[in-house]
Amino acid sequence: MKRFKLSTIVLSTCLALGALAGCSQGSAPAAGTMPDRATPHESEGVASEISAIIYEAEDPEDAAAEAPADEDSFSGNYTDSVDGGYVDPDADRQIYANAFVSAFAEQNISEMDTENLTVEEYLDFVRIYLKTHATDLISYEPKGEMLFETFTPASAHEVIKVFFGFFTSDVFGSGLEAPSEAHGDQPAGPFYEDGRFWYEACDTEDSNRFAIVDSYTVNEDGTMTLGFTVYEAGPNDSLYECYRLSPEEAAADSTINIVTNGSATVRINQSGEYSLIYYKADI
Repeated sequence: MKRFKLSTIVLSTCLALGALAGCSQGSAPAAGTMPDRATPHESEGVASEISAIIYEAEDPEDAAAEAPADEDSFSGNYTDSVDGGYVDPDADRQIYANAFVSAFAEQNISEMDTENLTVEEYLDFVRIYLKTHATDLISYEPKGEMLFETFTPASAHEVIKVFFGFFTSDVFGSGLEAPSEAHGDQPAGPFYEDGRFWYEACDTEDSNRFAIVDSYTVNEDGTMTLGFTVYEAGPNDSLYECYRLSPEEAAADSTINIVTNGSATVRINQSGEYSLIYYKADI
């Protein structure tokens, strides 16, 4: 089976621009500081890549059309609540949870605490996510003797909204330094110039890791902790299909290898979508 790269399932940045335009203004954050967060609000009708995975559509607009009109139904209601705070998900929720956590597992992240993330760390996540799943949103720009990968704040805004649950301000990251035109001791990025984020271009291997969520625990504060197993798919496996595995199917599949285990604590917004609070994997 040919491996399916999700580059064709692009983030629906154009659909989100209308909502993002309403973000509050603020001062540009300096490098190494926490991002300036705007007040989040629901982006009705915006289809994320994850919804495209759930509804088996390669175009996010098609996924939005296929999704049920009821947002609670769209996000996949939990079923069969049991004592001890554990719940069992329905099929759509399982796929959504797998795809959500896989975004962190495929980057081989060992720990991520969103209370302490800097602008640079958010952008590092965005960059790798776009290079893995939406390569057409990455542009390659020469500058002097350097070659850079660049992407727009709109793309960064949408990825951050999908995985971290907030809209960044319009000046998010604009306080970063401009990219250099010559090799030196400067970091690989991120930089900011001409309304784009810049990173020194480099080759990255396609990730073949994905996560399957094995348990769902409702915490006393209303958040949820997802216990997961990280697997390594074969070179010809479709990650798109791997996201659709149940825990039982993944455990019984001898063609995929267990890499590690971990947990992710998430908030659940009104439409049932997750935003990451804390991620930990045993690597």
